[in-house]
Amino acid sequence: MKKWILLLLAAGLSGSSSAQMIVFDRDHFLTVNENGMVRISAEMATHNYYDSIHERLSDIKINIGALVLTEELIYRSLTQVDQGMKSILAVKEISTLIAEIFSETDQMIAFASKHPHLLLFAEQVSSQLRQRGAALVENVSSVVLSEKSDLLLNFEKRDALLKKISLELRVIRALVYSMRKSMYWASQRSLFSQLNPFRNFINIDRQLVLKIINNYKTLKK
Repeated sequence: MKKWILLLLAAGLSGSSSAQMIVFDRDHFLTVNENGMVRISAEMATHNYYDSIHERLSDIKINIGALVLTEELIYRSLTQVDQGMKSILAVKEISTLIAEIFSETDQMIAFASKHPHLLLFAEQVSSQLRQRGAALVENVSSVVLSEKSDLLLNFEKRDALLKKISLELRVIRALVYSMRKSMYWASQRSLFSQLNPFRNFINIDRQLVLKIINNYKTLKK
């Protein structure tokens, strides 16, 4: 009887010890680690992407802001010499152009921030604006330094300088406006291609038509 009791106790102990055994699945462990690394990499890539967008938008704002502030500085420097100049049409036009450039650039930056894939457009135009602004500042500075005080007394030279500034501002306004419209239509075309359920069929039909035309030209030869 004692032997049977001892055997039962031994069987119970062996069963409990086997139930507490730790099983290590190497493949499962590697899979979990790989999934974790992929998730961490994806999160880091997302953060880097948004950081890049923020930096590019900041650069665009700095370039455009520096340009317009430079134009406004030139405008104020010339208008503050003589309060009577405020009635001149050229000066009023410069003031209007500066306000329009501010408005257009604000709209372009706001649109680019909502459509990050179109940031390249905004970067290109901001780079061109910075170059134009630097060239205009250099030109105005050379004229002012060469003429010195005579520029303020010589109405013809002063008016010619104002006209040059006004013309350059018109070009800048047109450049910003056209780029903003280009960004808008690029986004619309992209949206239409995504929403159009027949785009794949249209592409296939287009390829078939081109193939037929090429075959016809070959047979005709």
